[in-house]
Amino acid sequence: MLVGLGIGMLAAVLKVTSVNGFRTGWQGVPIYLAVASVMGRIAGCKVILRDDALLVVNPLRTHIVPKVLIRGASVSDDGTLEVNLDEDRSIAAFAFGGSLVDRFRKTSSGAEQEINSWLRSGRAASDAEADLRVRWTRCMPADLAFVLCGVVAGAGAIWMALSSGA
Repeated sequence: MLVGLGIGMLAAVLKVTSVNGFRTGWQGVPIYLAVASVMGRIAGCKVILRDDALLVVNPLRTHIVPKVLIRGASVSDDGTLEVNLDEDRSIAAFAFGGSLVDRFRKTSSGAEQEINSWLRSGRAASDAEADLRVRWTRCMPADLAFVLCGVVAGAGAIWMALSSGA
């Protein structure tokens, strides 16, 4: 998808450059990089079952939930998969966000059943690390695209400012 978007953005940049010049055409490059960064973060979302913990990787934050803290999984009215911790707390899984495709393929329901059967398979042997941990999600390609977006936009703005008097 990113390759197709890149080819389309390159064609658009070349078209705008041929009509209006490079001064306007280059501005599509940081836009592409910003879109690629967002799409990369969304594509990196997932739910991982480990022996003793469940990882919910969302676009910005990753939740590491020990098995002993999880009460179950459910699908909300809008189709989003939720990992229930207690009466007041739950973690929504962006990877199973209730999309139009999910309405037909029932991927959230399948993930709910898999998590609930994983929970029934037995509790973790150690309660020593029974704390919910949250950390920033690392996504190297998306982060790199975001940094490059800033670099290209900054360099382009400086170039435009310096060349505007000529």
